[in-house]
Amino acid sequence: MRIHSTIAHYVTQRRAIVWLAVALISIASVFVLVTRMRLDTEVLNLLPSGFESVEGLKVYNRDFAQVRELTFALLCQPQDVDKLEEFAPEFAQRLRHQPWCTRIFAGAPMETAEGIHDLQSIAVPLLLNLEPQAFDQAIALLQPQQIRERLHRLREEIEAGSPRPQMELTLDPLGVIAPALKPFASNAAIEEDQPLTSPDRTMRVFLTVTNQPSISAFDCQKLMQEVNAFRQTATQGWDGGPLQVLVTGRSAYVAEISLSMRHDIIVTVLGSIILVGGVFYAGFRRWIPLFGMGFSLILCCVVALACGLLVFGELNMVTIGFCAILIGLGVDFAILIYGRYQQARDEGFDHPTAVGESVRTLGRAVFFGALTTAIGFLALLLAGSAGFTQLGVLIALGISFAGVFMMTVFFLFLPRKSPPPRRDWMFESVRRYVHWIVAKPASVLWIVTPILIALTALAISPKPPVIFDVSTSSMEPKRSDAGYALKTIMEKMPTRWEPVLGIVKANDAQQLHDYWQRIAAHWQKVQDAGKIKSFSTPAALAMSPARERNNRETLQKLSFPAARDALSAAINAEGFNRDTFGPAFALLDQLQSASYLSLRLPDWRSLLPKSSSWWFLVDRYFAHDPLLSTGFVTTNQPVETQAQQQMLRRELPVSGVPMVLSGWSFTLTDLVPWSHRQLILISSLMAVFDAALLAVLYRDWRLWLIQVATLAMSVASMIATMKLLHLPLNLLNVLAFRLVLAIGVDYGIYVLLVWQNAKKLDHDVAGVVKPVILAALTAICGFGSLGAANNPTLSGLGYACAIGLFWSIVATIFFTLPAAAAAEPKSWREESLQPRVKDPEHA
Repeated sequence: MRIHSTIAHYVTQRRAIVWLAVALISIASVFVLVTRMRLDTEVLNLLPSGFESVEGLKVYNRDFAQVRELTFALLCQPQDVDKLEEFAPEFAQRLRHQPWCTRIFAGAPMETAEGIHDLQSIAVPLLLNLEPQAFDQAIALLQPQQIRERLHRLREEIEAGSPRPQMELTLDPLGVIAPALKPFASNAAIEEDQPLTSPDRTMRVFLTVTNQPSISAFDCQKLMQEVNAFRQTATQGWDGGPLQVLVTGRSAYVAEISLSMRHDIIVTVLGSIILVGGVFYAGFRRWIPLFGMGFSLILCCVVALACGLLVFGELNMVTIGFCAILIGLGVDFAILIYGRYQQARDEGFDHPTAVGESVRTLGRAVFFGALTTAIGFLALLLAGSAGFTQLGVLIALGISFAGVFMMTVFFLFLPRKSPPPRRDWMFESVRRYVHWIVAKPASVLWIVTPILIALTALAISPKPPVIFDVSTSSMEPKRSDAGYALKTIMEKMPTRWEPVLGIVKANDAQQLHDYWQRIAAHWQKVQDAGKIKSFSTPAALAMSPARERNNRETLQKLSFPAARDALSAAINAEGFNRDTFGPAFALLDQLQSASYLSLRLPDWRSLLPKSSSWWFLVDRYFAHDPLLSTGFVTTNQPVETQAQQQMLRRELPVSGVPMVLSGWSFTLTDLVPWSHRQLILISSLMAVFDAALLAVLYRDWRLWLIQVATLAMSVASMIATMKLLHLPLNLLNVLAFRLVLAIGVDYGIYVLLVWQNAKKLDHDVAGVVKPVILAALTAICGFGSLGAANNPTLSGLGYACAIGLFWSIVATIFFTLPAAAAAEPKSWREESLQPRVKDPEHA
């Protein structure tokens, strides 16, 4: 028994067996979804792996505490700048008291008593990390004569009315803390490149670190609910004009993206279902087959998702576009199969025979259509992106299941008794068109071919250029409060563009210290040459065990009893209050303890209170692993071009130091060549595959040439349309070209395979052209529904594919069909157009 007869037998005579198989598959798939469903919200997984800059960005986001940092900004009107200055401390205090706020950075720590006290507590470790010459100069201040002279000088300056010596007596009476903190303080000038107040004073920025347990989507959503509740009451007490409270940061983005994904799932899937269902009903005016198609599509999605979870373990949120795409593509098979089935019933065939006839006639076309589409999406594996790899595999699985279910499960919903035929205006219009173009193909070709050639010329012309968007905003949600906040901050503080990261991992503390000493010296030369604007490194904070040991040996030569006696005598001689010098005597005790080599000194990080503002500096440079650190390079202009990126790759690395250069702008610019390769190389490979498959299918060089020309002009028309509509390409929607090649070729396959085997040309070809048109409309609707997604990656991919498929169906109907008619012998066309006589076999 042939396969089409077997299928017809089971779906018409053994329906219970088929329903049992459907029930078992459904139960197993739902069980997998319920027990194993895990979603990955990592946006970086949309970027291709294998790039050092991408991996560096993942390391920075995963291992550095700055990812838990939120940036708040207060924005007022110009006339309210004085009120903003008064309100800012009150706002900072409210922030500090929030349960989710670990610490806040609202100003330079050196300007606060808490910040100075915190620095005093870590003075000894930093003093021991000074280079030998600087350390010797600092310790020389502890000689008895130096102590007496310093206190005498300070007394004279106080009597002269200067306020500075009183501050020195309070903060650094011995004069050794300032040298110890000088390297630290020089790196602490965060406001120099990252100001907290805009030049026009209408904006104040506050940095906070939150206590959220992870950067997962649910933790970020929970945090932002509390943050947004705080924003509602944060302006209480403000008596000026409008005051905006803006907030941005990784947690804000993750919360928005994950919530927008939920919106995208609902909008795109429902939109796709409504549009696709509307097209199906408009074409056939039948409700029961529409329900059968919907059930089969849902089954395809559920089974494919279950298989995806078994293969990958978790699915990236970008795969939410999977259902909308699959609905738009899988319905093609239902339309083709049902169109042929309905035609057979109208011709008088009974239900089982019509089922077998539709599978026999279009089974081969459905198989190759599913094959080309599946391979087109499996080509996403070559993108190297985890999110798009999953998307490609899921749709490849789903489209394969769709081909099977539409030729089996779909028939379970078709009634045995055929409803009376209705006047099919669409089929009649298509039949008349086929009749006309078969008789006079040249009349259509003379109109359509110049249009397609003109669009092709526009596509390959350098002007207007294709817009290629590699900005960070191309990856942001369309409607993003966090994105608006960041954009506003950047506009008000134009020096705040994102720095380039130099990430360094060492094997031990001494190696880390040596690495950053060499990097700092090299980057200073690069800055002096004017190739970068500025830089900051953890060179002064990376402790050197070798320096520490040498400096502790030097401390052993100092007479601490003599220093204490000299300090006591000078205090009495100058008439100072001894209680004021308590920190000075404590410092001498700490230094004396440090001189004992057998005593292990604590890590200076453990001496800083967790609420200290200085942790913003520490976390800025060091990861959770203290041997993993990063430096920052501020470029002269934001990194947007390949020339800038290549210059930085050439100038910033240091020979012998393993350094990873990264940063959002730097990474996106780094991916431009990859994106171009995706556009050209992978699409070319897909085109070669299509050409080879068509040669095997048609075995007619004329039809092969027509189909290849159709594909080329369809893609070219897609590019030309995007140029004319100013629709940008980004790093990921370039994948649309291969998808258009994979899906668009199916339309020609459906038409030309029937064309080759048609007995009654206007009847048989019209019978497939109508479903092909409907299939194309549903695919366009499926991809077009992605345009409503808040995720720009999905919406951009949807728009590009919808445009490409539009031109694919236009070229198929108005170029492929008349070109095939023109290529056939005239006598054959005339014979095929004779009045149709019913086949005696079915009379």
